Amino acid sequence: MQEGITVSVEPNFYSIAAFIGYLALVSGIGIYAAKFSSSGIKEFFAGGRKMNRFVVALSAVVSGRSSWLLLGVTGMAFKMGASAVWAVLGYIVVELFLFLFYARRLRRFSGHYDCVTLPDFFAARFGDKNGLLRVTLAVVILIFMVSYVSAQFVGGGKAFAAGFNIDPWLGILITAVMVLF
Repeated sequence: MQEGITVSVEPNFYSIAAFIGYLALVSGIGIYAAKFSSSGIKEFFAGGRKMNRFVVALSAVVSGRSSWLLLGVTGMAFKMGASAVWAVLGYIVVELFLFLFYARRLRRFSGHYDCVTLPDFFAARFGDKNGLLRVTLAVVILIFMVSYVSAQFVGGGKAFAAGFNIDPWLGILITAVMVLF
C-alpha cells in the first residue's frame, strides 16, 4: 500500500444487520444458558470439576485469543511476512505442552486442596499462612488483567472503526458495553 492512500469502508445495512443479529443470538444463548447455571461461585469457576479436559482446554484457548489473534497476529504477519508463523507455532507448542503435561497435575492438586483460583493454588501449594503470597498474586493478576482487558477494548474499537467506519472511541465504548453486558 502506498503512503498517503486512504481506504474508506462504508458499512451497509446487511453487515450491520448481521452483526446485530449475531449479537442478539449470542446474548440469547447466554440468557437461556443462565437458567442452567451452576450454584455458587466455586461451581462457576471450576465448572463443578465435571467438564471434560478437552472442553476446558478449548475454552481456555478460545477465551485467550480475542484481539491478539484478530489484530495482533494478522498485523505481525503483514509486517513480518511468513516468519510470523514461527511466533504462532511457538505459542501453539507451549500451550500444547502446558495442557498435556502440567494441566492434569494442576487440576488434581487444585481438586484435592479445593482451590478455585491461581492465588488459592499457590497459597495451598506453598503453605501461605499469613496471606501475603495470595495478596501479592492477586495484585499482579489485577495489574496485568486490567492491561489485557484494556488492550481488548482498544482492539475491539479498532475492529469496529475499520468495519463500520466509526470513530475508534465509539468502537471502544461499544466493545465495553458488549463485554459488560
